[in-house]
Amino acid sequence: MDETTVRPVMLPALSWHPTRASGLRHHTPVDLVVVHRWGVRFTTEKAEAVTYRGVIDYFLDPKNDASAHVVFPGSAVPGQATQMVSWAHMAWAEAAYNPHADDVESADACWTRNAQGSIVDAHGLRVLARIVAYRLHVRHLPPVWSHQRGFCRHADLGAAGGGHAACPTTDLGLWRYFCHLVAHEAERGSFPRESWGR
Repeated sequence: MDETTVRPVMLPALSWHPTRASGLRHHTPVDLVVVHRWGVRFTTEKAEAVTYRGVIDYFLDPKNDASAHVVFPGSAVPGQATQMVSWAHMAWAEAAYNPHADDVESADACWTRNAQGSIVDAHGLRVLARIVAYRLHVRHLPPVWSHQRGFCRHADLGAAGGGHAACPTTDLGLWRYFCHLVAHEAERGSFPRESWGR
């Protein structure tokens, strides 16, 4: 299932839009990078770009009790992502696991297949893998699928993580392909020496 692309895979530019929907980690060690999906049915890149802005607005309102460290729009808004919670703080993303995790909210197209079975945003999925691999690198975590130490789906955290059983995907073939991409990006390395985000 190796989708080909000529575009380089790089970390996107990261804008800062802090939300008050966050909290202190109280020195809890971070041992997970958790992947989320915003869950609005993908129709077009234009609609996905509008949804991206909507997700940011939703997370900016602390009354919604939800946030993520990074919101990634995939190829709908090329080369961009938004950080909403500093890495030192916890996002409100998966209940009991909040203090332990860095969270990335990602676009639906990364997790959607077209009628031919191809990933709608294959390049976006690769960039998402680069983001996850980078956070694992910074946290000195292994690039392995694990809900204890590594990276995982929100769904892997079960009821204690909020019970989001379909997030970001129930397509395990697609998820395993993503795991392969994360391992590849971790091995490729060459991450920026300067900090990506706050």
